[in-house]
Amino acid sequence: MVSVEASAPGWARRVVDDLNAELDRLRSQRRNAPVPLPSFSKADLPAAPSYPRCMIFVPDEAGGATPAFSDGTTWRRVADRAIVS
Repeated sequence: MVSVEASAPGWARRVVDDLNAELDRLRSQRRNAPVPLPSFSKADLPAAPSYPRCMIFVPDEAGGATPAFSDGTTWRRVADRAIVS
C-alpha cells in the first residue's frame, strides 16, 4: 500500500488512491490465478542448495518436461522424487 501525507496536494492524493485501487485489483487477480514456474534447462539448473523448498519447470528432463523442487541438496522431479538427470 502506498501512502501520502494528508497535506499533499489533492492531485497527489488522487494518484495514490488510484494506485492503491489498482494494486488491490491486481492482488485479487493473482490469488485466483495459476502460478507460473520459472523454466530451466538441465544444463542451466540453479544451485539447489540456494533454493530449498522452491519449484521450477525442467523442459528437457529425461522422462519429458516436468516440474521439480529443491530438497535443499538436489533438484527432484515432483512425480517420483527422482533426481533431475
